[in-house]
Amino acid sequence: MKYINSTLLAILLVSAQIISSTATAADSNGKTAVGGGLGAALGTAVGGAFGGSTGEVLGGAVGGGVGGAVTTKGKGQTGAVIGGAAGGAGGAYAGRAVSGSGTGAVVGAGLGGAGGATLGKVISEPSVSTKGDDRIGYDDDEGLKHKRGKGYYKNKHKHEHSNED
Repeated sequence: MKYINSTLLAILLVSAQIISSTATAADSNGKTAVGGGLGAALGTAVGGAFGGSTGEVLGGAVGGGVGGAVTTKGKGQTGAVIGGAAGGAGGAYAGRAVSGSGTGAVVGAGLGGAGGATLGKVISEPSVSTKGDDRIGYDDDEGLKHKRGKGYYKNKHKHEHSNED
């Protein structure tokens, strides 16, 4: 079993270099998915070699979180870390339960880490505002300004009245 995990680890390391060299976008969801998935898969393989099925789950969590953190920058990084860790651990557990083997745990962790990191990033990033800054009657941060309607100043005299009694 340890031989299979070390071989799988070597294959994953080589594929990580190939995939990460192709995913060169600035901060895309694809890059986050690759990082979270590969991190979780590698963590599961290493954890399984040293700690059995419990090590697979812990390794998937740590690897998914680290992979999401490394490949994501900005405001979505925290979500990518949490999502990658949860997805990696859950995927490792589910993969082991379904297949009964370490290979299933590695594949499950990879898929779970990729999906979790991407979903966490998307959820934690602030939404892009579609509000235009050039709309009449709107302020930048406060929304609609309280404007006066037509005729509000109609009978307001601009000069002072004398109070002659």
